[in-house]
Amino acid sequence: MIKTAVVYSNVWEDPELNRVSLQVKPGQNVLSITSGGCNSLCLLLEDPKKLISIDLNTAQLAMLELKRAAIIELEYEDFIEVLGTPFFRKLSTRPAHYRIDLYNKIKKHMPGYAVDFWDQNQQLLKDGAMMCGKVEKFFAIYRTILKWLYGEKEILKLFEARDLAEQKEIYKNFRKKKWNGLHRILLNRTILSLVKGAHSFAMVDFEDFAGNLNRKRTLGMTRFFNPDNYFMCLLMLGGHYHEKGMSPYLLRENFPKLKKNIGALEIYKGTIGDVLKKEGPGTYDRLNLSNIFEWMTNEVFNSIIRECIELSRPGARMAWRYTFARPRELDAENLSRLEYEPELSDRLFKQDRAFIYESFHVYHLK
Repeated sequence: MIKTAVVYSNVWEDPELNRVSLQVKPGQNVLSITSGGCNSLCLLLEDPKKLISIDLNTAQLAMLELKRAAIIELEYEDFIEVLGTPFFRKLSTRPAHYRIDLYNKIKKHMPGYAVDFWDQNQQLLKDGAMMCGKVEKFFAIYRTILKWLYGEKEILKLFEARDLAEQKEIYKNFRKKKWNGLHRILLNRTILSLVKGAHSFAMVDFEDFAGNLNRKRTLGMTRFFNPDNYFMCLLMLGGHYHEKGMSPYLLRENFPKLKKNIGALEIYKGTIGDVLKKEGPGTYDRLNLSNIFEWMTNEVFNSIIRECIELSRPGARMAWRYTFARPRELDAENLSRLEYEPELSDRLFKQDRAFIYESFHVYHLK
């Protein structure tokens, strides 16, 4: 029995930043942190020869196994259905048990541990696997309270503007006092540690989480048009606003390529060091490192970067993020091997539709 829980059923990171920063070329080998599996599947659209998606949380791997099996076996409509892909004000016409029927159809493509997990958690499938993570359930509580404070009609004004200029004006005049108060009560170290785990904030050196997230909320509301930004829609509405406003791996037009490339995906439980032992040095061209360094000391960070460098081929590219913590500092040895790309990093960070991150970093092997 798998005792771990799904923390993220979605990846709350903008896949466009990974696509532009990593510049995956057809035939290359890619390593990607799994989390909810979204970024790994988006990178699969770039035609890599091999993509290994790694994680230490077996439940996160089971989440990606579900998505992988659905891509292999199903046509697009049922792929969207079995994941419980949510759309705002557009409920599925299928009964909840239809997702169990689809799961029983695809489980033959899943390893035993993943079948065990979903067999034990079929209610998650009925309710919609795409919003079953601890983070997604926390956001559901957040939405419920926000709707109670303001009413749905008031919240929807932020999504019904004709363009970004009108949306910015609506947000500017929005009565934020109660919203900020909710952030003070709900978005603090204690409660966020219960959701994500205390280790996630071990290296965060401030306590004003509410103030930090108020600032990032303003960036999200004033830089990106809400109906097209699926991160804001999932957070605030609990569903996608329209079918074009979804992660690339969920888009209808990308499904044929995803199905064609799914054989390149390997799902692996382990660390970067484990992959190095398994595959050997100089085997990967691109590394999506998500925000794995968030909780690490400089010493641990530099140790893992050394493993990344050893695992990489000449010219390899890698990228990572920080959510709240200050960036770790590369030591002299790693600085001598890696070249930072500050202009690209800064430009992409300003284009980040996920808007909750503190920084984004792009490097290539000298």
